[in-house]
Amino acid sequence: MAETPWPPVATEERPWRTNPDLRGPDGARPNRRERELSSITVTIPVELIERTPQLASSTVALAEDAAQRITALESRADHLGGLGELLVRTEAVASSKIEHIHAEMDDIARATIGEAAGDKARRTVAAGLALTELTDSCGGGAPLTEAAILSAHHHLLANDRLEGAWAGRYRQQQNWIGGSDLSPLGAVHIPPPHQLVPGLMTDMVDFANRNDMSAVAQAAIVHAQFETIHPFTDGNGRVGRGLIGAVLRRRGLTRGVTVPVAAAMLADVDRYFDQLGAYRSGDVDAIVAYVAGSAIAAAEASVESADRLAELPAHWADAVQARRGSSARTLVDGLLKNPILDIHRASAVTGSTKIRTYEALDRLQSTGVLDEITGAGRNRIWVAGDVMTELRALEERIGRRSRPSRDRTRLS
Repeated sequence: MAETPWPPVATEERPWRTNPDLRGPDGARPNRRERELSSITVTIPVELIERTPQLASSTVALAEDAAQRITALESRADHLGGLGELLVRTEAVASSKIEHIHAEMDDIARATIGEAAGDKARRTVAAGLALTELTDSCGGGAPLTEAAILSAHHHLLANDRLEGAWAGRYRQQQNWIGGSDLSPLGAVHIPPPHQLVPGLMTDMVDFANRNDMSAVAQAAIVHAQFETIHPFTDGNGRVGRGLIGAVLRRRGLTRGVTVPVAAAMLADVDRYFDQLGAYRSGDVDAIVAYVAGSAIAAAEASVESADRLAELPAHWADAVQARRGSSARTLVDGLLKNPILDIHRASAVTGSTKIRTYEALDRLQSTGVLDEITGAGRNRIWVAGDVMTELRALEERIGRRSRPSRDRTRLS
C-alpha cells in the first residue's frame, strides 16, 4: 500500500443548468443568479484502496487511547444487559439532532412502541434501527458490504414522504451541501457526479475491510470519505456516522455497544464540519484526531452512565419491595433492557397474564419506578424515568466542554 501524503480531493468544472420552474419550500423560484449559473465545480475524491495514512505520532497515540476507552466501555456491556440498546438510542438521537430532527423523549418512546408519534420521533427511531442493522452486519468480523449500507439507508428513509422513493438507492442526480434548495450556487461542498458514485463506494468499502491500520483511524477515514462522496439524496449524515460504529464492530473493538460519537459532534457541529472540510483538503490527521477525541469523550461519559445505570435495579427493588419471582420483581429485573413498555412488552418480560402484568405495572408506577406517559385508558405506555434522565445526562456530559454551534448546515 502506498505511504504517501494524503492528497486533497480533485475538482472539475461541470456544466450546470438550473431549472427555472423549480420551487423551494417557500414557493419561491430560482433567482436571477441561480438561473444564470452555467457551471459548477464538483469534488472528485481520491480512491482509498491503495493508500495508507501517515499519521502524526500524537494522532496515533490519540487513536490508541480511544481504542482503550472503547474497550473499557465494552467491558461494561458484558455485565449490564441493555447497555447496547441504550447507547444506540443516544447515538440515534444525537445523530438526528445534527440534521435538525429534534424529538421529545416521550414522543420517541411512543414511536419505539409503534404508537402514534410525531414525524421527527419516527425518523429518530428509524435512525436507531438503521444504525443497529448497519453495525450488526459487521458482527464477528464480517466484512462491510454495500448491500448493508443500502439496506440501512432503506430502513432510514423507507417511510419518508419526500425521500422514500430513493430509500436504499444511490442518487441519480447532482447534490450539494449549502447553497439553496434550488441550485448549488454558494454551496460549501459539491460532491462528485452521480455516475462516479458506484465506483467510489466500492473503493471505500474495500478500504473499510482492510486490517492493516488503526481501527479508529480507519473508521474516521471511512466516515469522511463517505460524506465526501455523499452517495444518497438524503440521509448521508446519519448513515455516514453509522459507518464509524460498523468499522469498529468489524475490527472487533466493540461486540455489543455503539460508541455515541454523534453526541460529541452535536456539541460543536461547526468543528465537526471543519474537520470534514480539512479531510477534503488533504489533512487526514485532522479527521482521525477529531473522531478519536470524540470517541474518547463519548466512551468516558458512557462508562460513567453504565456505572450509574448498574445501580438502578437495586434501588428499584428497594422501592418496589416485591418478592423474587413475582411479576413486579421480574419486571424490575428486566427494566434496564426494556425501559419503554406497553402491556405486550411488559407481559413478555414478566411471562405472566395481562392481569398480573397490569398489577406489576401499577405497582412500579405507584412507587415512582415507572412513569405512564400516555394518560389514556388504552394503549398505555410506561417508561423508566431514571433511565430516560440518564440518557439526557449522558448527552450533556459528552459535550459539556464544547461550545455551542454557530451554524448547522445539514450533512444530508
